[in-house]
Amino acid sequence: MKRILQLFVGIALTTSIFAQTTIENFAYGTITGTSADSLTNPAFGGGNWRRHSGTGGPISYKSTSLSFPGYFSSGVGGSAEFSFNTVSREDANRSITPYTSGKVYISFLLNMSNNGGTAADYFFHLLDTSAMTSFRGRHYIKAGSTANTFNIGINKGSSATPVYSPINYPLDTPLLVVVKYSFDPNFLDTISTYIFPLGTTIPATEPSTPTIVTADVSTADMVTLNAVAIRQGTIGSMNGRIDGIRVSNAWANTILSVKLTSFNAELTGTNSTLISWTTSTEINNSGFEIERSLDGENFEMIGFVKGAGNTNVLSKYAFEYGSDEGAFYRLKQMDFDGKFNYSNIISITNTKGKATTSPNPFNNQIEINANNIITHAEIIDMMGKVVLSQTINDYSGNLNAQELRNGIYFIKLYQGETIITKRIIKAN
Repeated sequence: MKRILQLFVGIALTTSIFAQTTIENFAYGTITGTSADSLTNPAFGGGNWRRHSGTGGPISYKSTSLSFPGYFSSGVGGSAEFSFNTVSREDANRSITPYTSGKVYISFLLNMSNNGGTAADYFFHLLDTSAMTSFRGRHYIKAGSTANTFNIGINKGSSATPVYSPINYPLDTPLLVVVKYSFDPNFLDTISTYIFPLGTTIPATEPSTPTIVTADVSTADMVTLNAVAIRQGTIGSMNGRIDGIRVSNAWANTILSVKLTSFNAELTGTNSTLISWTTSTEINNSGFEIERSLDGENFEMIGFVKGAGNTNVLSKYAFEYGSDEGAFYRLKQMDFDGKFNYSNIISITNTKGKATTSPNPFNNQIEINANNIITHAEIIDMMGKVVLSQTINDYSGNLNAQELRNGIYFIKLYQGETIITKRIIKAN
């Protein structure tokens, strides 16, 4: 039996998960505490980040992340630290999905520790890797008008004076920065930036007025936007960290998509499993395919629950599957345009029945012992085919698996309405 339950509760929230976009969360593992902790080191981000300029100190990979409530890429993985110095230092870029038209949104978290003083310089820009000197959308930092603050400025290219936000942003406090690059068919591309201080509720739709807009529309346009870059300049002593870079062609996919706030599975006590989950925000959400696996690797769809489409209120979902067998579950969130993303994998274990199989790996014989009578046992191959079935009707027994080839199998032990599944390996 399969039952679908769907509830919507009107509690306004704004956070996100599940997005079809280029994502850089700097999730590269544990640092060494040495100069080897370079973002371009193959041991860390070197598979994504490449040095394109500078000969000095590297951009440092940090194992701690930045957090901003309501932002999808908050508190995930690590971060990248840039430092300015009077000598040449490394600049690095990361490839993204190429864009040649429309609007492109680039969001990231920024935490400045040192504003570098009144001599402004840029730390972040957009890039066409076919023209490695045509840096567009340069983002500048300079000291604010009060102590321990800074201002953010932008220009389209190197020939124009940056336009600054008049707002003083505090040091050592994360900001969410969203850059919008708009391709124009008349070759007058524009760049604007939205800046959200900590404590701001991130809007589900693009605000009507950006925080900063470039004035130099006459600067040459980009042919292709295919990379983002972090820069370490030689003016001042600016220092900060960047985290949670996301790039997409829609505000919703960059900032808010589908936020999965909970995902659980539990036995109902009536020989079934209840899978439940909650979202706090949904954008372009067609629905959820519920997938099940016995081994945590090979999944099959067991049902579909329709999504809310577009909403920023708390939505609760549930799906009941007619089995209390131990298994793994995940969600496949589907957009209306066919794009999809997977949730994390959760598992459920039926503790009513307990059994052991030994040895594992096995050769020809498998010994079974259980706390309740096992009526029969089955061995199933990786294709789902039953390759051995034997009646037991006892608390213990032996299976002769001599005819089976070496490989991975699953053994299912039946104890009345309880089924115990285990992964076994044959190796002669």
